[in-house]
Amino acid sequence: MQKSFSFNKEILITGGTSGLGLELVKIFLSKGFFVVATGRQLLNLPGYEDRFKLYRIDFSDLKQTMSSLRNICEAHDLSYVVNNAGILSPPDFTSTNDGFEYTFQVNFLSQLLVNEIILQNLTHSKPIKIAAITSPVYKLSKIRLSDHQSKKGYRPLKAYSDSKLFLALMCRYLSAKYQDLNLSCFSFDPGVFSSGISRMQHNWFRKMYGIAAPYMRKPERVAAILAELLISYDICNGAIYNIRKKARHISVTEPSVYDLFWKDIYDKINTYLK
Repeated sequence: MQKSFSFNKEILITGGTSGLGLELVKIFLSKGFFVVATGRQLLNLPGYEDRFKLYRIDFSDLKQTMSSLRNICEAHDLSYVVNNAGILSPPDFTSTNDGFEYTFQVNFLSQLLVNEIILQNLTHSKPIKIAAITSPVYKLSKIRLSDHQSKKGYRPLKAYSDSKLFLALMCRYLSAKYQDLNLSCFSFDPGVFSSGISRMQHNWFRKMYGIAAPYMRKPERVAAILAELLISYDICNGAIYNIRKKARHISVTEPSVYDLFWKDIYDKINTYLK
């Protein structure tokens, strides 16, 4: 259902220096927003110095993520957040310095930390919209009470699909947890599109990806659809929206497993939320 409304125009876009994130940055700047972006690389946007701020954050470092987000919350009055930062899982098991599997932390755990810090600093009456970029492969995964620090049974596709399911579940969970806030929280499945997400892959994979990319959906088109959802739609909380702006909900068949999953997740990040 389309709806016309206007919030204070400040937006945070994680992973905003390349690919879909960069296209989102350009769109929201063109619409008059003040854009806050996170990224690992430098980004200069001549002509927008007064409405663009980049924070260089490595989401494989939870302490740095926490510190930077607290600084962002002090300096900016956010009304929109896009959890876009992410990687394709590395071919071999890779651990962060925090002790977590790399994909699990960068694609999901750090994004949850970002949202929690923002929501805990939010004025109750202030409306905020949060979107998380999931993927069609979330359908290949399920909620697991597994040790994401273990090398045993590591498979790149499993690690990636798990992280994308967890992002979608995050939107469902935060919507329920923060019902007292004026929060709209949803995930967005963009389908297959060209991006720079393959940075941790082997050279042969990056070359093959480069050949296929011109035949994929363009990131600027995906960004335009997501921007429309954020700005102009009355969102169903916790839903997953696709490229056609249609919503679906994830059903939880084992509520006890779901609850234990989130208890385990918050045990991992509570140190950074105090």
